[in-house]
Amino acid sequence: MSTQRYAAVMLAERVGVGAAAGLAAGALLKSFGISADEDSPTLRYFARFFAVRNAVLGVLVWDARHDPRRLERLAWINAATELVDVASGAAPLITGRTQPRAAAGAIGASLAVSAGFVGLALKARRQSHG
Repeated sequence: MSTQRYAAVMLAERVGVGAAAGLAAGALLKSFGISADEDSPTLRYFARFFAVRNAVLGVLVWDARHDPRRLERLAWINAATELVDVASGAAPLITGRTQPRAAAGAIGASLAVSAGFVGLALKARRQSHG
């Protein structure tokens, strides 16, 4: 797969998840294991912040698709963002302040997306270094 196509796949992930969080926050929260008892307008509001974050990160990657060095840097930033999400999900899981299913779903998704961005960063690095 070309670097540009890989960037398009990662853009689709970012924008797709962002659109789901922004347009169907309740459904996305449910898919991550948030129970009806925990769902709230405040949680949906923060899901929309997550939506904007994802869309912006994806658009930045797409904008850098023709510049391998910039693309590599943005891919690493995206991977690190996902790892911060892993830590954010793990902390309440460790302390017992969240539902294990919700935390495990979010952690698993973040690890998978982070791995995708690590792959993109390495591919962009190979392209920029010949």
